[in-house]
Amino acid sequence: MSANVIRSGLAAVLVAGALSRTGAQRAVADTTRCDSIVAAARVDTMPAAIFLAIRRVDGGELPVEQAHAMADYVRASFRPPSPFQLTTFSGPARMRVLRPTASDTASDLRAPMMSAVYRFTATKAGAPVTPRVMRASLIPGFDSAAIAAIVDMAEVHEVIVPPAGADSMRIDVRLSTDSTPDARRMISATFPRMPVQDAVPKRDNPPPEFPADEKADSVTSGEVVFRFVVDRAGAPDLATIELVRATSLRFAGAALKALPAQRFEPATIHGCAVAQAIDYSFSFVLP
Repeated sequence: MSANVIRSGLAAVLVAGALSRTGAQRAVADTTRCDSIVAAARVDTMPAAIFLAIRRVDGGELPVEQAHAMADYVRASFRPPSPFQLTTFSGPARMRVLRPTASDTASDLRAPMMSAVYRFTATKAGAPVTPRVMRASLIPGFDSAAIAAIVDMAEVHEVIVPPAGADSMRIDVRLSTDSTPDARRMISATFPRMPVQDAVPKRDNPPPEFPADEKADSVTSGEVVFRFVVDRAGAPDLATIELVRATSLRFAGAALKALPAQRFEPATIHGCAVAQAIDYSFSFVLP
């Protein structure tokens, strides 16, 4: 099963289940001391940008010209929050069952990053769109600014009319510091690089349960990779989960069920905890 199909199948679970549990997560309060230490840890800077990509996610085609027109309207309407606070750092891939050695967890120069996804449905009838946050940016004021820009764009109805043969279409608007072939530059900036010691999974993280339906189908192994932010308390921020790949929807569901119990030693800068985005892998193997 393709990752796109699995992403679509998990979307409701990720939004309804994960976001509802976010408020229950343990948070670590910012302190003046740590904020000062992190700010002073700046080593150098690097040119960066935030890119905008608009994609249809219901299996249909979205003409390139229409996607570009929608992107242009979003870019024109977007008003970034001020101050613009990037507080999450890029990170490496991690596996639940493998713990890095000391040499793998030395400080590395990393720049802040962001990634956010918003979804809406457009119809030929021109019904008002109601964008949903599928992946939170973790930047104060950013998600509300992005949703306002999408709503403004949708008011130009001809821009979001579904292609011929479709009564509706489901659209994802992605804003990210990671560029993709279909993305367009929206904001240019200079980001600081910091000496970050990466987040590390705890040794006793519980394994996911092997799906009974897969076992009944004589499947003996599977893999799921999620991308999410490990917060300053060392817990997965469930509002930031994205599916990178999965062997099947059943394996993805089992991994998603196990994810809230995973814990990490959070990323740090000179001993102060910071949020970090990682790719996290679950491997399923029958004895």
